[in-house]
Amino acid sequence: MNIIKSPILYLTLILILAFFFRFYKISSPIADWHSWRQADTAAVTRNFIKEGFNPFLPKYDDMSIVSENSMPNLSRFRFVEFPVYNIAVYPLYLFFGVNESLHRLVSVIFSLLSLIFLYLIVRKYLGEIHALLSALIFAILPFNVFFSRTTLPEPTFVFFCLAMVYFIDKWIFQGSKIYFILALFFTAASFLIKPWAFFFLVPCLYLAVKKEGRIYQPPKKFIIFFVLAILPFVLWRVWIMQSPEGIPAASWLLNGDGIRFKPIFWWWIISERLGREILGTVGFALFALGLIIRPKDGNWFFHIWALSMFLFIIIFATGNVRHDYYQIIFVPIACIILAKGFIFLIKGESLFIPRIWTIIMGVLFLPLTFYFGWKEVGGFYQINNPAILEVGKRADDILPKNAVVVAPYNGDTAFLYHINRPGWPVVAFPMEELIKKYGVTYYVSTTKDAKTSWVMRHFAIIEEGKNYVIADLTKQKKEYDIGDPEPL
Repeated sequence: MNIIKSPILYLTLILILAFFFRFYKISSPIADWHSWRQADTAAVTRNFIKEGFNPFLPKYDDMSIVSENSMPNLSRFRFVEFPVYNIAVYPLYLFFGVNESLHRLVSVIFSLLSLIFLYLIVRKYLGEIHALLSALIFAILPFNVFFSRTTLPEPTFVFFCLAMVYFIDKWIFQGSKIYFILALFFTAASFLIKPWAFFFLVPCLYLAVKKEGRIYQPPKKFIIFFVLAILPFVLWRVWIMQSPEGIPAASWLLNGDGIRFKPIFWWWIISERLGREILGTVGFALFALGLIIRPKDGNWFFHIWALSMFLFIIIFATGNVRHDYYQIIFVPIACIILAKGFIFLIKGESLFIPRIWTIIMGVLFLPLTFYFGWKEVGGFYQINNPAILEVGKRADDILPKNAVVVAPYNGDTAFLYHINRPGWPVVAFPMEELIKKYGVTYYVSTTKDAKTSWVMRHFAIIEEGKNYVIADLTKQKKEYDIGDPEPL
C-alpha cells in the first residue's frame, strides 16, 4: 500500500493539526469567555480532590440560590450533568495536582476523538474525500477550536453523542451484540451528560426506519434499547430531586423571555451565531448551499440530523440566544454540510455558471470561513478581568482554609473559583443575615462600590489595595446604625 495515498495518513495529519490549534493558550487561567460556566465545572473536579471523590454528590463553590425553589444551596451541590467529564479529569488531578491545563487537555482529547467518529460516520455515507474535508473543517473551525479546549462538559458530550450515532448505526445495520453494547453505553452516557442527546437520536431513528421499512410497530429490540439507554438518566434525575436546591433553574431555557420566533431571535441565531461566530458569512453560504442539495442516493440522514439540531435551537430558544456554547452540538453537522457545499462548487453543476467560477468561489470561500470566524472568536481567549486572578490568588494565600466568603462579581462564580473558597458570588441577603444565618466569614471585592465602602466602615480590613478589599466579617467595628444603612 502506498502510504501517500492512504486516508489514514491524511486523517493523522488532520488530528495533529487539530491538536496544534487546540493547544493555543491551553494554560490560560479560567477567566476567558464563559469563565463562570467553566469555573463551575472545574470546581467540581477540584472539590473531588479537596473533599473526596463522590460522583453522585458533585459539589462546586457556589452557596447562593440557583434553583427554582429559591433555597440557598448550602451543601454546594452541582446537580446538572452527571460528572462524566470530571471523572475523566480526576485521575490527572490526583497524580499531577490541580491544574486547569489538565482540564483543558481532557477536553482537547475528547474533541480529537470526536473528529475520528465524525470522519467514520461521513465516510460511510458520503465517501473518503467528504469525510476528510469534514474532519479538517471540524479540526480548524475557530468556534469549535476555542470551545474544544474549554473546561466545559460540551466537548465530552459531543464525543459521546458522535460515538452513539456511529455505534447505533453499526448495530442497526449489522445487528452485532458488541455494537448493541457499545451503542447502549454511549447512548446512556450521552443522556447522563445532557438530556438533549435526544436530538442526536432523531437521525438514528431515521436510520432505523430506513432499515426496517416502517415507522409503526417498532421491533422490540429498539424499545428495549431505548428504555435501557435512558434508565440511568431517569435514576439520576430521581436521585438529584432529593436535593432540589442543587439543581439550577432550567425552565427559562425554553422560552423564558418569550424570544422564540421573534425577529430578534432569528437575528441572534442566523446572523450572529451561524453567520458570524460559527461559520462566518461565506461559510454560512457554503452551508446553505450544502443544505439545499438533494441527496442523489435518496438518503436524508444528514438533512434529518441538521433538522434535529435546528429543532434543538428552536425548542431551547432562550438558552441558545443567551449562551453561544449551546451551539457546540451543532458544529459536527455544520462541518459535514459545509463540506458538502464546498465539494458541490468544486465539482460544478450544469445549471450553474461555468465550473471555473464555482471552483474559484469555493477556493475563496473556504479559507475566508476560517478567517472571518477567527475575527469573531479571537477575543474569546482574552482575560476579561485580570483583577479576579490577582485578588483571588491573594485571598487564597491569606484566608483560612475553612473560610466562607462573599465575593460579589455580578453573580459570576469565576472570582469565587480563584479565591478557592466556598461562598456567595453575589450579596443575596443583608450582610448581617449572611453572617449569622449562613456562616459567611470574609468579604472580598475587586471594586470599591457603595456596598464595599459600607463593609469597610463596619468590619476589620485584612488587606486593602488600590482596587480591592479583603475584610474579616467576624470582626465588627461597630454596631450597624440607622444613620448608615447598608446599600441594597
